[in-house]
Amino acid sequence: MTSLAVVEPTLQAQRESFSLPIHDATYLLVRGSVALVLGVILFMNIHGDSKVSSIPLINQAKGLDIANWGWRWRFAFYAEELLQKGMALYKDRPFKLMTDSGEIIVLPSNLVSTIGSEDRLLLRESVAEDFHAHLPGFEVFAAAARYDQLGQSVVRKRLTRSLNKITEPLSQEVSFATELRLGNGKEWKKVYIYKEILDIVARSSSRVFLGPEICRNEDWLDITKRYTSEAFIGSAILRAFPNWFRNVAHWVIPQCRNLRWMAPKAREIITPFIEERRRLRAESLAKGEEPESFDDAIDWFEDESNGAPYDAAIAQLGLSMAAIHTTSDLLTETLLRLARRPELVEELRSEVIQELRKDGWKKTSLYNMKLLDSVIKESQRLRPISMVSMVRKAVEDVPLPTGEVIPKGHRTVVLTDQHRSAELFTNPDEFDGHRFVRQRACPETENTAHFVSTTSSSLGFGHGKHACPGRFFAANELKVILCHLLVKYDFKVGPDAPAEPEPLKYSFALQADPWAQLYLKRRDRDGLDIDAI
Repeated sequence: MTSLAVVEPTLQAQRESFSLPIHDATYLLVRGSVALVLGVILFMNIHGDSKVSSIPLINQAKGLDIANWGWRWRFAFYAEELLQKGMALYKDRPFKLMTDSGEIIVLPSNLVSTIGSEDRLLLRESVAEDFHAHLPGFEVFAAAARYDQLGQSVVRKRLTRSLNKITEPLSQEVSFATELRLGNGKEWKKVYIYKEILDIVARSSSRVFLGPEICRNEDWLDITKRYTSEAFIGSAILRAFPNWFRNVAHWVIPQCRNLRWMAPKAREIITPFIEERRRLRAESLAKGEEPESFDDAIDWFEDESNGAPYDAAIAQLGLSMAAIHTTSDLLTETLLRLARRPELVEELRSEVIQELRKDGWKKTSLYNMKLLDSVIKESQRLRPISMVSMVRKAVEDVPLPTGEVIPKGHRTVVLTDQHRSAELFTNPDEFDGHRFVRQRACPETENTAHFVSTTSSSLGFGHGKHACPGRFFAANELKVILCHLLVKYDFKVGPDAPAEPEPLKYSFALQADPWAQLYLKRRDRDGLDIDAI
């Protein structure tokens, strides 16, 4: 995707490189996996000697592995086996794991409630350190680590409360994007589905965040699709070097060079719109008039900042980075599951058509699509974006109910093993699209069976105080896009496809196969013109 020989690539060259057929499995494995752990792998940079001798370490360096390359390599490609080893040896107890960027404490899932409510375990403390926020090009991570949590406030207070108003414009952009990327042909067409979904999600998210003026700006879309991949790869490469050398290494690492180019380019695109908005607002206030409200993320950041300084372009880039890749990954996973289950597709299609005919894009319509909600949640249950969840860093010593202590400065994660617990789920390793429909019909599990609900057995969005605040928007966006795809297209897998989709694994990351192919063709309308709703 990135030419190592070009220091300042043009946007056109980037677009052309992004459109090339997917062929380099090794590169995509690293690129895609690290890009999709936004908000999940922000924990991986512990340094120095262990201060938690009471907690066992399961992958001690062996022999003359002075540079620790041996266990770094083993963790990168055998993280799942290491976690299984730890769970087998220390059931319901913490254990330590040396990762490709340092030591972390892995906590059992029976501590989910404890960790979720613990004020001394924070996420933001690790962001700036883990992702080199002091280096040029990584400004998005400096913004994410703000103590006033501006981005989180925008999502919680403005984006989530605007869901009713943004659904129709979201649907309009999905309509444009699906036709652009998937076409209207009535013959079967083979596509790399992740690549197409990534573009559709980028366009629809940008429509909500930035409005019609910017959402079809191809330069902006290229940056939003590429920034996350480059940032996570660049960060991972930097973490292979000692701290003192990173300030030098970033100047020559290709991904870091690209980031230094992308950040100012994002400002170049966004800043004129910000300045024009501010000018119009100042003019209205000078006349004693109420400023025009555009009710998009540009306005939301302006309002929530309360006059505090912030980088408006970087704020928008951070919002896009958080939204696009994780949503694209789960949507791809869901489609890969559905393409193997035509009977379930027909059930979903009937549900979607029924609800949209009745109430259009009202909030109640999406809420009443219970089977669709269940299918998405089941896809996430079986294959979350990471083998671990609930990333934290201790800002003080934290005693655990198990008797151990998490020392100040140490990172922790929580296992997601309850996603496949036989005590909680019937046939836990099998995909059951109706699983959470049944749970919603049961009073004991009704409130925890929704896609946006978080529990110890549903950690795809984390849990507790640092649970993903954007999950409500993500749920709406996923459902709107799936509604369009179900109504407009037939889709299937090829004859050589595996029985179930097989994720890529790298470090803790789990990713929908980025070179998985689906066959699609346009359907007749079935009496519902979804674009006219």
